Amino acid sequence: MFKESEKIELKESFAEWKEIIISLVAFANRSGGKAIVGVNDDGVFTNLQIGRKTIEDFVNKLKLNTDPVLYPSINVKEFGLGEYVEIEIPESDSKPVFAFDKAYIRTGKTNVKVSNALLREMISRYKTPDFDKLPSGIKYVNNIIDTSWIRTLNERYFKADATEPEHILQRINVIADNHFTNAGYLCFANDINQFPNAIIRMARFKGETPDVFLDMKNSTVNLIQSVSEVFTFITRSVNMSVEIGKQAERLEKWDYPIEALREGFINAIVHRDYTDPGNIQIRIFDSRIEIWSPGLLPRELNLDRIEFESRSIPRNRKVAEIFFKLGLIENWGTGFTRMINHCRTNGNPRPIFEEKSGAFVITFNKSINEGINEGINEGINEGINEGINILHAYIKNHEGLRVNQISEALNIPSKTLERWISYLKSKNKIEYRGSKKTGGYFALG
Repeated sequence: MFKESEKIELKESFAEWKEIIISLVAFANRSGGKAIVGVNDDGVFTNLQIGRKTIEDFVNKLKLNTDPVLYPSINVKEFGLGEYVEIEIPESDSKPVFAFDKAYIRTGKTNVKVSNALLREMISRYKTPDFDKLPSGIKYVNNIIDTSWIRTLNERYFKADATEPEHILQRINVIADNHFTNAGYLCFANDINQFPNAIIRMARFKGETPDVFLDMKNSTVNLIQSVSEVFTFITRSVNMSVEIGKQAERLEKWDYPIEALREGFINAIVHRDYTDPGNIQIRIFDSRIEIWSPGLLPRELNLDRIEFESRSIPRNRKVAEIFFKLGLIENWGTGFTRMINHCRTNGNPRPIFEEKSGAFVITFNKSINEGINEGINEGINEGINEGINILHAYIKNHEGLRVNQISEALNIPSKTLERWISYLKSKNKIEYRGSKKTGGYFALG
């Protein structure tokens, strides 16, 4: 019935109370978990009998030996001739948590003592106020603010009569002592040149590499207004086709799902690390769009399972709150799933989520018209067609993958890929390196 994992610890009885407390602390320092008492390592119930003061004694020991004190949910349940106890603890908001003057963290099925380096990082991260809540040092002056978004916030959220902009900003705690907080300045100033790393850089490149610029723009307006500027730049840089539907309605279809792109760059704006000196970058190539957001994902999020873990850990809580109140983001933590679904609906490959050079990168690949797949031979006679170009560019940027991995990422049948790969190999564009089981394709030149 039960099996030990990163979120479950099994113990036969409360005789192991020290180990139980250490497990709860390790869960609290990670992403939460549950200790189940009355079950052995094989998942077999031990017919535990709970004494009258057993739970009370354990809670007292927990209070005496944890810092900050943990207050778990404890439930006694019957099974067969005995009982078992579920002790559940959520992730702590006050990390690091200590047991017996030591900090532990859950790794797989094991409770590991926190290293000094990680301990310093946790103390710095959870004891320091969020960057966007810190004072900016910039004085509030009426003529430097974007009043249109402040009015919108007032109408959407407070639903109040006309109020002075300063009063509205005070109500959402982005002005203190007549000075902006960082969130207040970034979201409501006319321009954000005082924070040059917050400027969003956009570029349309020729081909598949960032060598030749066809178009370029820097967005220096506030974060809220930048959503429109980024959207305008992207839509003028990609193609849209028009189809006639069954009811003769006009159907517009873009190379990329616009809703997914919007979700991607708003995610970057809200969740980037503003202490990083780098800028958000929107890179548009012939066959893909990349959104680069400074800063890596929080440790608690698993990059490989990001679309399944509908959980948000906002790096900039106040910025996220403002965007939410303005209706620019929906429920926190569901954006990755929506991006994937929008791409699927539009016929695009699944977006790729990666961490590169200290940044979180989302790559959207252009949809490949099925007609290209069918007409591959004609395309070869005339030169490398669009589909093969996309494959070649993908291998350049994701070396070492095998056919099945590329097929899943680009949503292209394996047989089609094998024909395209054979062609690219014949032109010395790519090669296979390594063994059949562990090797993959690499670009040449």
